[in-house]
Amino acid sequence: MTTTTLLQRPTTQLELLLWSRQLQKARFDEVAALRFLSNAIVSLRDAKTPELSAIGRYLIAHEGIYALCLGTIYLHGMLPVHQEGSRAMAIQLAFELLDMTIQDLHTVLHANRHLENIATQTNAQMTNSTVGDLVALGDRALDQARLVYPDCFF
Repeated sequence: MTTTTLLQRPTTQLELLLWSRQLQKARFDEVAALRFLSNAIVSLRDAKTPELSAIGRYLIAHEGIYALCLGTIYLHGMLPVHQEGSRAMAIQLAFELLDMTIQDLHTVLHANRHLENIATQTNAQMTNSTVGDLVALGDRALDQARLVYPDCFF
């Protein structure tokens, strides 16, 4: 039997969401947990690549933040049930687990809604400033994850 220091005890809120079937238990695997975090790190690094379009960098940054959010929930042995609104719920839960500010939560939820709008537009526009703000938020969330879950970062 292998034990892990990465698996965290579920919070009361997570247990309630599990009971209401908004979250589901996930078979925990340390490699998968570290892969979520690695994907977040790589995506946020790639979002800083100036050769990519601003929209491409925005999408990559958002996916990196979402990978961090899924990884944060997964560290508690759960994942969201894929249904309407599950992405926003995962972001909100993770930002609460990471003790991020309400302003950061509002910013990333706004980015999530903006991402949905971009997907439906053929000529969507994006500024480098907007991308930089989202990447900075992702970097802050990673820094906070390092504080909250130090065993996951070597």
